[in-house]
Amino acid sequence: MKILIVLMMALTAISANALTVDSINIADKATVAGKELVLNGVGIRKATFLKIKVYYGALYISQKANSAEKVIAQEEPKQITMHFVRDVEAKDLKKTFREAFEGANKDTYKSMLSTFETFNTNFSDVKKGDVMTFQFLTDGTVLSIAGKSFAKAGDGAFSKALFNMWFINPLDAGLTKGLLGQ
Repeated sequence: MKILIVLMMALTAISANALTVDSINIADKATVAGKELVLNGVGIRKATFLKIKVYYGALYISQKANSAEKVIAQEEPKQITMHFVRDVEAKDLKKTFREAFEGANKDTYKSMLSTFETFNTNFSDVKKGDVMTFQFLTDGTVLSIAGKSFAKAGDGAFSKALFNMWFINPLDAGLTKGLLGQ
């Protein structure tokens, strides 16, 4: 909780400068599909009952918003950037993302499962210091891991379903609050 408070104080103090957290530089803007997005918030993903730090997530959207409903409702490109602070095996990433995808899309995930499973094959082991980026577009999602970009996956509905993972029934509510700037 202390980290979230410090992050919020740092975000409040930022004007047009990048944010630095645990020696990680987090840009205050991102460009996706030709649109300039602003940093909405930064949170930390913690896993297991030991609350082990896994990554810092940064949410970029067109207009700042502090509620999941408002963020999800924005029909423009969005980006989530994950800055890993520990090594994570691909099998753990795949398992976690599948659980999150199903949990966030209980009524629709089965219809998108084939597309999700194909998308999920892109995940590889990540190392401390690696960056993973999701660009959520109106016609699919582009994934980049440690500088390697993959082909756009799915369609607009799939992109929205993936984005929901961080905001609807999230695996880490603390991360969600950080992304929302709370």
